[in-house]
Amino acid sequence: MERLPLFPLRTVLFPHAALPLHIFEERYKLMIGRCIDARSPFGVVLICSGEEVGGDAEPHDIGTTARIAQVQRLPDGKINLIAYGERRFRILALDTTEPYLQGDVELLESEHVNAPEVAELAMRVSALFAEHQRLVLAISGQWSRELGLPADPDTLADYVAGAVELPIAERQALLEMLSVPERLARLAVLLAARVRSLTEMWEEKRRTKFALN
Repeated sequence: MERLPLFPLRTVLFPHAALPLHIFEERYKLMIGRCIDARSPFGVVLICSGEEVGGDAEPHDIGTTARIAQVQRLPDGKINLIAYGERRFRILALDTTEPYLQGDVELLESEHVNAPEVAELAMRVSALFAEHQRLVLAISGQWSRELGLPADPDTLADYVAGAVELPIAERQALLEMLSVPERLARLAVLLAARVRSLTEMWEEKRRTKFALN
């Protein structure tokens, strides 16, 4: 168990994903300043209830540790930074003695990483994600490009979950899935639905274009 400063946000951070932040509240300037000085991580947690700016926010129990990679200090004392997600954690107890929220947390490990079905599920998720990205680029009029997807199924699942546009509750549910095959299976279902929706959008765009010509 360790003590971690917490940043409640209306976003879900996955391991390995980048998170740009603009820090302007005094309590979070203090928190981030301490993390920079100590070269220590902070925890990103989705807000369960309450407000992101001002007041108190109640976080979900599971979040992701974030390591600060780039810092830009602005003349007015505000801070721009880029942090990267590292590890899932579970909040065991909250501490409100500082101006910002802290938590006693346990770091979490992915489960069933070597389950027999993992390789096949990872291949399906990779194929669906590639088709998803092809359609997204086609609809927006961009050229398709080769994807460099992570080979490790656990990392792949988190990469895809962070890259695909999903409802925030679905993102949090994926973050809370420690089982790699369960996470991949859920992603396959979500991606298949997204591909069907994007295919309809692409076909409608093509029909409209041909009708105008």
